[in-house]
Amino acid sequence: MANITATVAQYFIPEVWANRALEVLRANVVLARLVAKDTDVAAFQVGDVLHIPYPGTFTAQDKAAGSAVTVQTPTGGSEVQVTLNKHKEISFIVEDVARAQANQDLLDRYLNAAVPAIAEAIESDLFALYADIATAGYTVGTSGTDLTAATIRSARKKLNDNKCPLNPRHLVISSKDEIALLGDSNLATYFAMARSQGISDGSIGNLYGFQVWMSQLVPAVAGTPVSTKNLAFHPEAFILAMRGLPEPPASTGAQAATIRDPESGLVIRVLYAYNPSYLGVQVTLDVLYGVKVLRAEKACVVLS
Repeated sequence: MANITATVAQYFIPEVWANRALEVLRANVVLARLVAKDTDVAAFQVGDVLHIPYPGTFTAQDKAAGSAVTVQTPTGGSEVQVTLNKHKEISFIVEDVARAQANQDLLDRYLNAAVPAIAEAIESDLFALYADIATAGYTVGTSGTDLTAATIRSARKKLNDNKCPLNPRHLVISSKDEIALLGDSNLATYFAMARSQGISDGSIGNLYGFQVWMSQLVPAVAGTPVSTKNLAFHPEAFILAMRGLPEPPASTGAQAATIRDPESGLVIRVLYAYNPSYLGVQVTLDVLYGVKVLRAEKACVVLS
């Protein structure tokens, strides 16, 4: 059996799988690309708590000729504690590793089937933070109605009143509200001139200062009426923290590679080992992360 292990597993190149998995993961997330991130490949344990500082505010000081500058300590600064309590994994068996790595289409069939489930888990955990924003009182719109241009203007005013930076701002809406906006006669001229490439990459352009995105994972809470929780926000409203996981013990024969995507900041680990019960290599893709509201006043739940 040891000879079979070497023959099958020696061809497995975890970096090939990890890099391609990150590409698929990046393509399947919306909210995770837009929020603030604190990510690293350093190994942490499930349940570890990160202490992530964020600065407060400064005051412009007058400078008289010949006088020293005023060194300030920002007011209102603090830290956010993010618990790495989300460990998501997908495992499967690859019987012909060499063929899968040599054939891009075959490799993609494995990863396109596995990785979106991890993406959905990350997105759903981020969207669930809407409850904290609503509890803080930052909501506009009416449940059970379609999203309108007027409601988006109300979201803009809410963020303006909270002194939220004007750029960048994002609005992530449900599929039903995307259709409602595209069919809004008040916005017909705008959409007729919108960037065609924007629609192709998931964005429907910039509207009232928001880059507008569609996600099928926007929460729709059952009730009478159903309440859809679209999100308008600045990236600093939410934080996604991701870390690597420990290397497997050498005695197990398993090996791993952890890679951070420089474009999106996402981190994923690929773990592999020969599984004699299935006569193939068992591949595990997993992520370790935590999510939290960073600045509630920089977000708004847009009800529809």
